[in-house]
Amino acid sequence: MKNKNVTRKELATSITEQIGISHRSAAQIVEIVFSTLKSTLINGESIKLVQFGTFIVREKSPRRGRNPKTGESMMITKRNMITFRPSRQLRESLNV
Repeated sequence: MKNKNVTRKELATSITEQIGISHRSAAQIVEIVFSTLKSTLINGESIKLVQFGTFIVREKSPRRGRNPKTGESMMITKRNMITFRPSRQLRESLNV
């Protein structure tokens, strides 16, 4: 199975084809959407996109870990991470 990533340019092209606006306007729309998503997540807020899924900012506690290269024990610091939980509709359509 070949993994293919969808780029911002491809998203803008798709918007251009479906709506009929200029490529420049479509690219601006894509940039605005992603910058809004990014700033919302940076502020620690969740994003719920109905019939798609939810992005949640989760805080991970500090924990003891091991450096796989040296085997040395070390402390992994507290950090925030983003998790994605797909909607039921998305999960069902993926598993058809």
